[in-house]
Amino acid sequence: MAQLVSTPGTPVPVDPCPRCKKPLVDPHGLGWCKACGYCKSLEESGKKAETVPDPVPANAPQDTISATGWAISETPLWFWIMLVGVLVVVGATFAAGRWLPLTPFQRALFTTIQIGAGLGIAFLGQFIALMMLAPDETSLTFKDAVFPFYLYTLVFKHLPKTQFTIYFATWGTAAIVAAAIFIGGLGHWFTYLPGNHKGPAKQGQAAQSPK
Repeated sequence: MAQLVSTPGTPVPVDPCPRCKKPLVDPHGLGWCKACGYCKSLEESGKKAETVPDPVPANAPQDTISATGWAISETPLWFWIMLVGVLVVVGATFAAGRWLPLTPFQRALFTTIQIGAGLGIAFLGQFIALMMLAPDETSLTFKDAVFPFYLYTLVFKHLPKTQFTIYFATWGTAAIVAAAIFIGGLGHWFTYLPGNHKGPAKQGQAAQSPK
């Protein structure tokens, strides 16, 4: 029987360390270098990880236009209802301040009523949220509807169940801000203060006095 006998003077080929050129321990497996700490298996696994592309969702868009459409389609319905309501409130207030022939008194009254209505609508939404969440959140009390900092954290946590509170809060805030910006006239109320020489009564007397 023939036997394989290695020649004593023939060196066995060993892969050297690519860093320090010293022999590797288990060159065809682990490939560890005792001299510099190089590890062939870790190096190869790192290169494979770099070549693997990041997973892409099956429904992810491939261009900018489709990406925009995809983002819009993924936006919840309650957000669009809230946005449309804000645009309607702001647009109507802008139109009233632009085209209605309001006297200073009417303008101040209009703004005051709309600000009061906005505050009332926002508070109504907070009260609805309190009634809705109180059975599960025993720490809630009526003061959370008046000072709603903690209440709104729960409101956003329980969306879309609490979407009506978001509607009333944003629409009420939009009514307040729009009235102050587009209607204005709140300074007219200061003319009724005692000692104001430009009050409505004084102005009416000045208009009726003979020239």
